[in-house]
Amino acid sequence: MTFIDTNFWMGNWPFASIPENTGIENRRRLKRIGVAGAWVSSLDSVFQVDPMAGNRSVLEAIRNSRSILPLPVLNPGTPPWEDHLAALLQEPKVAVIRLMPAYHGYSLGSSSVRALVEKAVRARLRIVITARLVDERHEHRAISIKPVTVKALAGFIEEFPKLDPLIQGLNRHELEALAESNSAFLTDTSFAEWEDTLAVLKRFIPTRRILFGSLAPLQSLQAQVDKVRLSSLPALQREMVASGNARKFL
Repeated sequence: MTFIDTNFWMGNWPFASIPENTGIENRRRLKRIGVAGAWVSSLDSVFQVDPMAGNRSVLEAIRNSRSILPLPVLNPGTPPWEDHLAALLQEPKVAVIRLMPAYHGYSLGSSSVRALVEKAVRARLRIVITARLVDERHEHRAISIKPVTVKALAGFIEEFPKLDPLIQGLNRHELEALAESNSAFLTDTSFAEWEDTLAVLKRFIPTRRILFGSLAPLQSLQAQVDKVRLSSLPALQREMVASGNARKFL
């Protein structure tokens, strides 16, 4: 089974020690567990107002890799976001961008988000929205970050019905609620945890709309791979989730 990880991270996390989270070491880790490709974002872009330093570190780390793609973070809540987008459009490997409203403090309904989406669509970029990175019950006591709500995500999807964003970081109940409201989105496996997770998700989300995402190294890459590998779904559907849907998304 071939895996493409759509939710892989490198860099530093301020609340936990992540040793050797570099480009070379991550390639070895992915290969060791049997993940053939990954979309990589920088943890350094999460808590910095300017995400470009982290984006540049990812671009440099994967420059010579064919199977690892950058998933740069943009912050439309900061004035130079248009310059940042223009710079990223000069990078031939950039096909997807990531928005993190919960961490960067802006609303998905803001005019800057609307402008960014319009520019991204014209540039044929796909969009990933990160609803959460860490279960809010386990966040560091010094911070209080609430995940993007199902209501806000539903409103975003309704405003851009043809966008088909990839929404990562929702749990099983949130995904079911969002699917009931509007089904024009894709999701990943990172926060959906249940007995035989994929079989449960399939009840309200078609498998063609579920992509493999590990949220490594904040979560165990091996455990996330096994979530798909050991699912009761037929082999063809597991392959779709593992890698086929990610290829179609691009």
